[in-house]
Amino acid sequence: MWWMSRSAPPQRTLRQVFAHNVRVTRVNAGLSQERMADAAQLDRTFIGSLERGERNISIDNIERIATVLGMPPQDLLSTDFAERYNLDETVARAPRASRLYPTPRRPRQKPGP
Repeated sequence: MWWMSRSAPPQRTLRQVFAHNVRVTRVNAGLSQERMADAAQLDRTFIGSLERGERNISIDNIERIATVLGMPPQDLLSTDFAERYNLDETVARAPRASRLYPTPRRPRQKPGP
């Protein structure tokens, strides 16, 4: 199409910007998805799909997440969010801690004959 330049970088959608900002903030705060979900009264799988940009989120849930992260909700929609808050975007995951909901360990099975 004539109005699209091949040299222009692909634009992230607002959903992708929000997802990235939530993940970067959560990881830099040292929160697991499970702990953040519990504090926001949301499901952990919802947080995971939200951070992958797969979910369309309600304003109520944006407020819940922003409250847990200690951020103004509108800031989570900003494209220069990480720079403004001096967040490390290279951190891949929050430190592991004990599970919020412990799962019983299965006994190891011995290899067959």
